[in-house]
This record gives sequence, structure tokens and C-alpha cells, in this order.
Amino acid sequence: MKCPFCGEELIEGNLQCPNCRRLVIDFDYHENLNRMEEKYSKTGLGELSKEKLTFEEIITILTFIERADHHGGDGEVTDGCSKDGTFANLSRQLREMRK
Repeated sequence: MKCPFCGEELIEGNLQCPNCRRLVIDFDYHENLNRMEEKYSKTGLGELSKEKLTFEEIITILTFIERADHHGGDGEVTDGCSKDGTFANLSRQLREMRK
């Protein structure tokens, strides 16, 4: 995966570009989330986070969470993802990718 801002190749598991230092995001997160739901036959972030996801899919979920809270969630989505284990599942997978 390449950084959507500067085009630098990203190291899987790192959520920040080593070149421009921007956070990695998915500009097509709505479409990609729909594809993920079809691919895994799951709905909901908690259920999707239990699957063996690719780095790009993890970025899609994290982008969705951030954008949902930004556009009116007031932290509700983040709180829900903390409680249902979504963040724990994604963090575990990112740690595994870094190894």
C-alpha cells in the first residue's frame, strides 16, 4: 500500500507514513467497507475486526471510525469500539504485522 498523500510505500502495521509523517487513511472507506462486508459476510465493525484482515482493511475500519465520530458521533463510535473489542482486535493484528 502506498501513502495516499506522498506515494511512499508503507510498511504494513505502521499507521504513519515514514516519509511525510501523515496518518494513513482510506479515502474510499465507504466503498471498501461495503466490499469487506460482502467478502466476509459480516456486518458491523466488531464482527469484521474478528476476521484475519489485510493492512488495507484495517485502515478502512480505522478511517470509518474516525470519520464517523468526526461527522456527528461525538465519540460514540470510538466508545463502542473500545467496549466491543474492535480496537483490541485491530491492535493485535497490527502488532502481528509489525513482527
